[in-house]
Amino acid sequence: MSGVTAEMMKLLFPGEIAFIQEKADEEKLAKITSGAATRSDMDAGEALGRLVAQKFTTRARADKAGAAAGTQTDWTNFETVTTAKGETPWISLESPHRPPMLPLFGNVTPFLFDPTITATLRPVAPPLTGSAQMKTEMDEVYDNIKNQTREKTRIVQFWADGVATYTPPGHWDAIAAEDFIAKNFSEVRWARNMALLNMSMMDAAIVCWNTKYYYFNPRPTQMNAAIKTLTGIPNFPSYISGHSTFSGAAATILGYIIPERAQAYADMANEASLSRLYGGIHYRSDCSMGLTTGQKVGAYAVARGNADGAGN
Repeated sequence: MSGVTAEMMKLLFPGEIAFIQEKADEEKLAKITSGAATRSDMDAGEALGRLVAQKFTTRARADKAGAAAGTQTDWTNFETVTTAKGETPWISLESPHRPPMLPLFGNVTPFLFDPTITATLRPVAPPLTGSAQMKTEMDEVYDNIKNQTREKTRIVQFWADGVATYTPPGHWDAIAAEDFIAKNFSEVRWARNMALLNMSMMDAAIVCWNTKYYYFNPRPTQMNAAIKTLTGIPNFPSYISGHSTFSGAAATILGYIIPERAQAYADMANEASLSRLYGGIHYRSDCSMGLTTGQKVGAYAVARGNADGAGN
């Protein structure tokens, strides 16, 4: 575990390589001095972990995430295509405007299915920006903002998960961790379960971002300046909700891993989804379709779990 984790962290945090190696060496020394393992045990395990890490670092360098930021040509093209359809394109509400966040992340290679599957999981188009349905949904957002309740505010704040927090995927990891502790899972069962959970959320992110930039739909705050969000305005298109997509996927695979908690996870996912409507960040269709899309991605994780030989 130390060998694979240290190598992966060096990839993610290249400015902290010396610190990461120091911690890996410290863990090795702790195991040896405690009598839990010999130096040869630790050296062999660390070497094996590094070999596993090499497989993943090679994959990471080729998964297209490095090109996810796109270029000015890409950003302009999204707007041009949307305008040509007669729709109102999303614009950055930052001042000054900033480039959209990772507009080509929807092209990243998924873990659970072939990249050609990504587009097939993309939901149907959102309501037209000039339609009566869009106005109805926008009015609902405004009504929630103008008529906040203590309970809705609690929900918005609990699931906010913005910048400098552990964000929605990390939030679900924390929820899972508490429940896995209670189940007394072994370390190998923990590793397998966390892998399924995080593969599902990674692929949920890919499908979600693919959808966001395919439709390039404006947020409620862009369409109605009177709508003031409770937790900031993310710098990327509205449809579909990322929180909802992550939560739908996470709840689905966690319900497979701990079946007796399946309804509780579904309830949490629904609350996380609605938190974005209550906070003025998303329309209802963003939330409902995001939740459904996440559940579809989560089903691929369940299929992987059923076929991996570990059993539930």
